[in-house]
Amino acid sequence: MQRILRDTQVMLGGTFESYQAKVALIHRHFPPSIGSMFALPRNGQGDTLEWWTELPGQPLVFDALTKDEQSLLLERYEQRQQSLGRLADELVRRGDSDAGESLRTLIGPAEKQHLYSLNGEPVVIRWGADMVKATAPIVTPKPAPVVTPVAPVAAASRRRSFKPLLWLLPLLLLFALGWLLYLFWPLDRYWPRWFGNDSGAVPYACREGEQGLPPEFVLIFDTSGSMNLNIAATQEDEEWYFGLSGFHQMMLRNTGNERLLSLESGTSRLEVAKDSVSHIINQLHPDIDTGLITYAGCGSPVKQGIFSFDQREQLIAGIQSLHAYDGTPLAESLVAAAGLVDGRERDATIIAFVDGTDGCGQDQCHIAAEIAQNQPRLTINVVDVTKDGLSNCLAEQTGGQVFSSQDAIEISSMLEKASAQLLNANYCE
Repeated sequence: MQRILRDTQVMLGGTFESYQAKVALIHRHFPPSIGSMFALPRNGQGDTLEWWTELPGQPLVFDALTKDEQSLLLERYEQRQQSLGRLADELVRRGDSDAGESLRTLIGPAEKQHLYSLNGEPVVIRWGADMVKATAPIVTPKPAPVVTPVAPVAAASRRRSFKPLLWLLPLLLLFALGWLLYLFWPLDRYWPRWFGNDSGAVPYACREGEQGLPPEFVLIFDTSGSMNLNIAATQEDEEWYFGLSGFHQMMLRNTGNERLLSLESGTSRLEVAKDSVSHIINQLHPDIDTGLITYAGCGSPVKQGIFSFDQREQLIAGIQSLHAYDGTPLAESLVAAAGLVDGRERDATIIAFVDGTDGCGQDQCHIAAEIAQNQPRLTINVVDVTKDGLSNCLAEQTGGQVFSSQDAIEISSMLEKASAQLLNANYCE
């Protein structure tokens, strides 16, 4: 992915998800060369709108092209528009009028000031009907720091009077260190690991007597573009696939390249994730609410909400409608998920259902270490569908567990184990 433009002139009137849904609809029916004609909006640094594309090459604005290049670009643009029009008509004919009308909002003459060329492929920014003028953000100046005057250093003659007491300093330092360890070190997290005391590992549904507050639960559901790959895809396959340009992918697809077709067909990682997660949500204890975090490229992750027992049908329907697209902001998603729970006075579990590591320039291992320090009763369990172990540090830092497989049935079983503290009484021994 690369950024085409940081857009300070306009801002979106719709949501990022509505834009992604339209592009995902195109990708379901056409090769990537047509879907990639529309740059995707992201929330950039400082909440500045950015337009990103998966196409490689130098983005060239339409006016920077030669006359011949402009003519060829417009011709390709018109061809893609005609394809979209035919698809919209077909969807309406099949009875899916909502999808057809959604596609028709993308059809129209080229607005040349919003048209770019990447290796001869047309890419449109600022597309969509709901565009409004952006206003400059109001910046509140920070107050000047208050400088506390430093007390003057005592005279040398007074310092000498304390020399006989200097031998006490090492003892005082040791005492202070011990006190700090007692106050702040989360011994309760490491004690079971070192000494095998699992008395605190009784699932909420299986506790006798007073159960106390139920543990909090947040699911990080990976919706990055790599989740569209076949469940058997390896890290090497993934790097090879996303290293290809859109044009190269189209050529290999048209010539029947077996490796590419096998990665794009069959059961995908996303399908396995949807089925496994939907199953486990129905097995959770009724007292336990479910928070859901999904991705929206390398901008801010999407906090889909916290769902009660009565809202589980709505939650599952939402998960089944998710589309995979764009980058992997795993580190930012951890921050968002941790912000939805307590993790200090109350137990909490995050399950990260992922297919790799952070892809947005952040260090998820460092974030996990900070979470472990600030929220010692928060555990992160990792369900990894790649078997590459790139995100194992999330569990290692927080006393959680790692479950890894590329077998759909085994993944469902692993998710049950990752959710062991949260399941209903049917899972008590």
